[in-house]
Amino acid sequence: MIKGFSHVQLVVRDIDASATWYGVVLGLQEFTRGSFDGGEYVGLRSPTGRFVVGLQTTPAANTDASGAPMINHLSFAVENLADLEQHRTDIVAAGIAAGAVFEEAASWNARFCDPDGLVVELTAPK
Repeated sequence: MIKGFSHVQLVVRDIDASATWYGVVLGLQEFTRGSFDGGEYVGLRSPTGRFVVGLQTTPAANTDASGAPMINHLSFAVENLADLEQHRTDIVAAGIAAGAVFEEAASWNARFCDPDGLVVELTAPK
């Protein structure tokens, strides 16, 4: 069962400026920071812990024609790893392509694309 919204991952031009902006405007607090093959990332969490805004940089080729930031993916929370695996099995059985379950710092995840190519993720806490 889907529990609710987990996080949104935004592609931004300046990690530090964006992290500061979301901290001031939404009261979000940084809980993780690092780098990956595509650039830098930072995770910002609401003080209640109910949602996360992820920020990441990306090569200019991955922005839209105006150079504006994009949404990288939307993520919805599930109860636990077993629930995530069952959802993935059900999605695949419905004929929808789904990536393998993978581990990140604070969660287990599975991703698939909507009809327009937007990446949708299901996330189980560790």
